Amino acid sequence: MKSVARMALEPGMVLGEDVECQGKVLFPAGTEVNAAVIDRLKRYSIICVTIKEDIDFATTHYEKIRFDEGFKSFRQKHAENLIRYKHLIKSFVTEGIRIPDQELLAVYEEMASTYDSGTTLLDYLYNLVPNEDELTYTHCLNSALLGGTFADWMELNEDDKKTLILSCFYYDIGKLKLPYELLWKSGKLSEEEYTLVKKHPVIGYAILNNTSSVSQRVKNAVIMHHERMDGSGYPYHMKGAKIDVFARYVAIIDTYVAMASPRSYRIALTPLQILDNFRKNLTVYDTEILLPLMKRIADAQIGTTVQLSDDSVWDVFLIHSDSYSLPVLKNQADEIMDLRENPQLKIVKNL
Repeated sequence: MKSVARMALEPGMVLGEDVECQGKVLFPAGTEVNAAVIDRLKRYSIICVTIKEDIDFATTHYEKIRFDEGFKSFRQKHAENLIRYKHLIKSFVTEGIRIPDQELLAVYEEMASTYDSGTTLLDYLYNLVPNEDELTYTHCLNSALLGGTFADWMELNEDDKKTLILSCFYYDIGKLKLPYELLWKSGKLSEEEYTLVKKHPVIGYAILNNTSSVSQRVKNAVIMHHERMDGSGYPYHMKGAKIDVFARYVAIIDTYVAMASPRSYRIALTPLQILDNFRKNLTVYDTEILLPLMKRIADAQIGTTVQLSDDSVWDVFLIHSDSYSLPVLKNQADEIMDLRENPQLKIVKNL
């Protein structure tokens, strides 16, 4: 809410607080301003009143975030640093201009200064609408931010945290050599198209291979980030511990960011929807990394508002320790519902 001088009032504004004069309420909070209201305020010599702002009309967690000044700052810095990051990567891929690690880490640090916790970052990423012309760059920038948060949550040392962040900045670099229309095709890829897309880890590794300034661990993450613990990944169908640990982290981060980002053919999945997808595919990821991260993500959803597949609206009330993606919910009537006991219902979006 904000204070507005009577002379600056406009019809359609809404009073945020009661307007009183000599112990009498002239207008209660919630009154819509019109010419008669302004005239009466003038007669009673009321100099200024409190008016509701857009954020005051927001009723749910995610509605409020969209009006939050912190999110607006994050969105602005994200746009600026996306341009900066794109220039660095594009110059490297097309002209061979090497990127000092500190240049990329500085992009991360500037972005990290715009949010106070990993929980806040998850909220901001969910509400961020990417430019479809910059999806590859946006995807890696967002992955680097999430990589830094995951490193903190998993208590990695500073060197390993930097390696993970750099791995996220570089891992999809091979896609920049592929046709954009192929990468972001909304329909199903043909077998030939999918075979071409699956070459991007090898292409990325080839771009980095002769670059001594990029560590071998980062290069490993680039070529292995689509390998899976059960051998179902590509390009070499590696299994388990043979996959570099940074690639195992990136596999999780890449999947999360892809699902958390809106596309032309679907809205962004909610964090709990993402966790449900992970739950269904535990065998392909390193669960020693994934499960602790799932718990942190799930705990961050307590208090948020979700809409279910039957259009009902609930708050996330409790997270089960053995079933992160199927929480206990509570509605405005104080009714409790456990999603584990209602498998016919699904979370469809955050409000």
